Amino acid sequence: MRVTEIERDPRGAPATERLNYTAYRLSRALDRFTENLALAHGVTLSQFLILQVLGEGLPLSNAQLGRRTFVSAQAAHLVANELIDLGLVERGNHPTNRRVRLVRLTERGWDLVQRCGQELQRHERRLTAAMGEDLGNSIVDVLDHAARELAGGYFGDDEAEADAISRRQITSRPRHVPSRLAANRLRSAGREAQAGPAD
Repeated sequence: MRVTEIERDPRGAPATERLNYTAYRLSRALDRFTENLALAHGVTLSQFLILQVLGEGLPLSNAQLGRRTFVSAQAAHLVANELIDLGLVERGNHPTNRRVRLVRLTERGWDLVQRCGQELQRHERRLTAAMGEDLGNSIVDVLDHAARELAGGYFGDDEAEADAISRRQITSRPRHVPSRLAANRLRSAGREAQAGPAD
């Protein structure tokens, strides 16, 4: 018996034509790249966002950090504590309010933020070059084009994808499904690691 093609309901419309979906898709691709970058420097995406906000140069309270990174003050406090343990931020006194403690970058934190910032700028320039001048006729077209160019944050680079996934696997974060080539490289790397150094 021949399997017939599944029919599309005529009321259907592409989700990618809607701004909210396309913006979310682009955000996920950018987050994927930023998370890869953060993990390569030994911090999580949540930690990097706090570092990035503190990289503006102004010490902030937990409440301010929470608002700026879109989480609760309690969540920001926990992440800030992790960064203190890593030696990337420190707490200091507020100049006029003794009940408020302000979080600021340490010299080590500044070094990490500046190095990551340079990598982010290179990535942004690469995206701009890949998109070219023909950006489409609407903001939806522009965001959709950018999301397609990012290809999940890897620009179609299987080596970068395999490397990023291997870093993500040693954290408590859920894994995503890698491409076939990246999955093969991960398996190969795993076998080599289990075999150990050659005598």
